[in-house]
Amino acid sequence: MSQIHIRKMIETRSDYAGRSWSYDFRSIPKKCEEEAVSKTCLGLLEGMAPIAKQWSNAANSEWISRIYFAAKMILSSSVMAQSLEFATAKNLRSVTSYLDYYTVFNTLRAILLTNPHVAWEDGKLLEATHSKTINVAVRLVGQFDKGVAVVANEYITHLKAFRELISYRAPSSGDAFPRPAIDVIDMCRLFAEIAQMQSELVEVSIHKHVEGVFTLSDEAIDRICKMEIDGFTFFDKEDRYRMGYLQRKYPLPANILHIMSEGHVEDFFGSWCAKEDGDGLFNPDTNWRILFDVP
Repeated sequence: MSQIHIRKMIETRSDYAGRSWSYDFRSIPKKCEEEAVSKTCLGLLEGMAPIAKQWSNAANSEWISRIYFAAKMILSSSVMAQSLEFATAKNLRSVTSYLDYYTVFNTLRAILLTNPHVAWEDGKLLEATHSKTINVAVRLVGQFDKGVAVVANEYITHLKAFRELISYRAPSSGDAFPRPAIDVIDMCRLFAEIAQMQSELVEVSIHKHVEGVFTLSDEAIDRICKMEIDGFTFFDKEDRYRMGYLQRKYPLPANILHIMSEGHVEDFFGSWCAKEDGDGLFNPDTNWRILFDVP
C-alpha cells in the first residue's frame, strides 16, 4: 500500500462550494465568491471528462507528470518565499526582485499544469514562456474571481518589469524605484490553492470515468528527471526516485497534496540547507507551510 492510499484513508475532508475536499482551503473562500468558484469547478470537471473518458497510458503518464511537477513548483515557490523573507531581513535587496517574481511565477506554472483546458503539447507546457504563463494563468484565475485577476495581472506585470530592471539594466539608483505594493506571499497562497483545487477536480474526474490499470512510462519520468539546457545535460536522481515510487506503488494521478510525500517535502527543503552549521545562515526548514499546507 502506498503513502497516497494511506493519506486518503486517514484524511479529514473539508466542505466548500458544494463539494468535499482533501485540502482545507482558506485563501480561496476569503478572496473569491463561492458561487463563481462552484461554477468554475463545474467547468473544470466538464473539461476533464472527455480526457478521462478516453484514458490511456499516455494520458495517465501525462497527468501524473503534470501534477508531480506542479507540486514541485509549489515547493520551489515556498523555498523562494522563505528566501525572500531572509533576504529582506538581511538587506540583500539586490536579489529580492528576483525572489519576488519567481515566488509568484512558479505558482502560476502550477495553475497551468493542473488545468485540463491547458494543452500539454507533449511536454512543451514545461517550457512555456513567461508571457504565455502569466497571460494564461491570470485568465484562469479570472474564472475564480475577475476582480482578483485584474489586480493580480497588474502586480505580476510590475514584478516582472522590476525584476528585469534590476537584472538587465543595473540602475545606478539601485532599487529606488516604485515597487508593486503587494503581499507576494498572500497572493501565492491563493495561486497554490487554485492549483490544488484544480488537481483535486482532475482526480475526481479520473476516479469517475477511468476504469482499468494504467502505467507511468519511463519516457515520461525521463522528461521530468533529465534536462538539456544549452548543450548541458542534468539528471535529478531525487525526482527519478520519487517518480519511480509512483510508477511502482500508485501509477495514477493524485492531487497535489497527496502526491507530496512527507519524505519528498523534507528532502526538497533540506536540499537547500547549509552544508555546515553556522550563525546567521538561511534555514529553509523554518517555515515549510509558508504558502501551502504541505504534509
